[in-house]
Amino acid sequence: DEMERLDEYKVLTENIRYYRMKANLTQEQLAEKSDLSVSYIKQLESGKEFKNITFNSFSKIAKALNISVKQLFTENNKLGV
Repeated sequence: DEMERLDEYKVLTENIRYYRMKANLTQEQLAEKSDLSVSYIKQLESGKEFKNITFNSFSKIAKALNISVKQLFTENNKLGV
């Protein structure tokens, strides 16, 4: 279901931003650490890029943030970031 996929993607984009901020990294620093472009990180966090994202990208982001790929997709209550 398209809506369910979009909800899952929203969790992912929020988690990327949450863990990036928790690690005190700017989007530029995360891009550098994960060997991805700054514009790509910005698109991911804004929810504009999800059709072309690969597992390799998830893996690079998770590694740069010192978390598991699973954590990127795990919904958690972290309001007040």
